Formats: sequence, C-alpha cells, structure tokens
Amino acid sequence: MLFWRAEATARIIYVTVGDDEATNLTLVRFEPDRWGARHISRATPDGYHLIVAPTVGIRHHLIFPGFDPPPPSAPLTPIISWDAWHAERLEAARSFWQFASRPRASARPGIPRPKRHPRGLKIAYMAWALDLAASGASERDIHRAVLGEPPSAWEDSGARSRVRTLVATARRWRDGAAFRLLKPPRPI
Repeated sequence: MLFWRAEATARIIYVTVGDDEATNLTLVRFEPDRWGARHISRATPDGYHLIVAPTVGIRHHLIFPGFDPPPPSAPLTPIISWDAWHAERLEAARSFWQFASRPRASARPGIPRPKRHPRGLKIAYMAWALDLAASGASERDIHRAVLGEPPSAWEDSGARSRVRTLVATARRWRDGAAFRLLKPPRPI
C-alpha cells in the first residue's frame, strides 16, 4: 500500500482522539485489529498515517496528529476541513465510520470517480490563457506560453485568431459556462 502526502489526495481523513467525556458516546474507537481488515501504518511528516484496506479496491487513509499511534480503544473523531475537497473528505470519513462501527461488514465503495471532460485539455489551456491575459501578457506572449513559438508572420497567420478565440472563450466560461462543470446534475 502506498503512503501519500496529505495534500496529494482528497480522500485523506484527519482524525483526532476524543476526550474522556465522549468515551461512552463514540461509535468508533482505535482498534485496527478488531476492524478485521488489513492495515499498515507509519509516521509521516503529516502525522501518524494509517491505511486500512477492508477489501480489494477500498482503502481508508487516516492521519492522526503526532508521530505515535493513539492508545488502544481511544475514541476517534474526524476533522473535516472546509476546502475544495470537502465533499470527498466527508464521503471518505462517512465510509470509514460506517466500516469501523460495524467491522467485517463490506463497505460500500465511495463516490464514483468523476468522468473526464472531453475538452479537459482545452479548458486547461483556456484557464492558462485567461490568467496570462489578466496579468497583462500580449497575444503573442500567450501563444508562446500556451501553444508554442508563434509564426514569424504573426499578423498574417491564423495563430493570432486562435489566441483571440481561446481568450474570448475562456472569458465566456469564466462568466458562467464553467458552473455547469462545477455542479453536475445529480443522478436520480
């Protein structure tokens, strides 16, 4: 199993050890051997990293503060940050808590991997061109950075038109069309 830096994946679950008052209220305790799944751990620069793999293809990545594992039977509490990956982190925590509260039960796989947009590379180039245009780069400089060295006959080439179209399309996407990608329709 691979260990990743915490910022490298959205499915990392930050976990802290609960206090004594929560001991009777918590559903999940630090009992990796009781969970009935393969697990491996190590100290990383981010903290104590534990990977629990109940079945093939399902892995729960937990990070605890400090470099030592929590004491046995310590109550666990997830810390879900409000960042760009909040939904994925929340789903990862829910999936792990469902598994750990009922060990040896098959965990439902997490949310499906998002489908690649068919124009993903073009969208990346549009974002890059838009950033360059906002910073004051000329059309020729945008072409040089995004598409490569511009032709020597810049005014007579179609390259100038391509850059203008790329920046104009990027501005349309910025002004509203991109929201369709950020909030895809939910399945019924």
